[in-house]
Amino acid sequence: MIELTPSEDQRDLQRLAAEFAGRELSPLGRRMDAGEHGDEARAAYRAMYAKAAGIGLHALLIAPEHGGSGGTCIDNVLVQEELGAVDVGLAGSLNLCTGMPVMIAAGADEGQRTRWLGELAESRDHVLAGALNEPDVAGSELFCPLPEPSLGVRTTARRDGDGYLISGSKAAFVSNAAVAKAFMVFARTDLEAGPLEGTSVFYVPADTPGVEVGAPTELLGMRGSWHAEVIFDGARVPAGARLGPEGRGLELMGAGAAPMALGLAAGFVGVARAARDAAVAYASQRTSWGRPLREHQAVGLHLADMEIDLHAARLLVWEAALAVDRRDPAAARLVPAAKAFAVDAAIRNAERAVKVHGGYGVAREYPVEKLLRDAYTGWSCDFTGDMLRLQVSQAL
Repeated sequence: MIELTPSEDQRDLQRLAAEFAGRELSPLGRRMDAGEHGDEARAAYRAMYAKAAGIGLHALLIAPEHGGSGGTCIDNVLVQEELGAVDVGLAGSLNLCTGMPVMIAAGADEGQRTRWLGELAESRDHVLAGALNEPDVAGSELFCPLPEPSLGVRTTARRDGDGYLISGSKAAFVSNAAVAKAFMVFARTDLEAGPLEGTSVFYVPADTPGVEVGAPTELLGMRGSWHAEVIFDGARVPAGARLGPEGRGLELMGAGAAPMALGLAAGFVGVARAARDAAVAYASQRTSWGRPLREHQAVGLHLADMEIDLHAARLLVWEAALAVDRRDPAAARLVPAAKAFAVDAAIRNAERAVKVHGGYGVAREYPVEKLLRDAYTGWSCDFTGDMLRLQVSQAL
């Protein structure tokens, strides 16, 4: 039986997320979009994260035995749409913290699960970042299946006694880097193997000697995501910091990728929704030739297309999330399809909203110019739309 209506518990979760977003994300998002990324903004972000953790959003996907809620992928996308409708940059930041534990749970031994997941669930300040992309390596190359050692991740993790020395540079697009308490770092442990067999993943506290975080990257949109470059200069970690066996890093990344990708996609459904809401509100109160704008057919067509794109994107994200929860093989094509379509829908709706607003569409006093910048930034966030389409075609 097909069920397209959230349960009462899920509706409560949506309301909780919406109230939190309006109260906490909205003011912080405006500050960060205006360019605030200094110490005061960091403190404000950490205060916001503590409140998100206080209502359990950070531990939504952590199992109950480790202190979490044991929520589902569909639960997370319902939350992320509400957050993304207010500020998709901050929503993406929180989504990373929510989704990364799925990868940890998939690859950690029981001791690591108890220690790391328990700490993540209990803590109110344990912001995570995933350090994968590198400045001189194309994102598509990182997952290259060819057994060619020269391809993929260049950062190395060299054995040193009972630990590893990590050295290398991660690109200026490491989400949460500027506020992270710990990084999940992808590094080569076997320089003779190809990317898939030679890459491992390590849990590296941000205060580890040899870890240096650059200044926050200035982006077109999604300015609440705290992107920055991270440099590892002989950062030493114990062998127990490695997640899973050597050479399984990208495999484990895949285990946590779907919930994170769909959470991000849902955030852009939120952008599409916010753009529709802004356009409908403006077209209802703004008059032209003695009539509200929405009564002019040309404007009405824009509003109709916005509604169509919004619901199509939402339902595709929901279908993909349900496939992940059910371990349906169709998730291999539905997840990248949902991410690609949700971002495209956000871009189209934001563009339409700008057009409906006329000259005010590019004025900072109205919300739609920010929505457009955020939507455009999403096109290249966690794989470009073209790369996602290639993933869909390969899964057919």
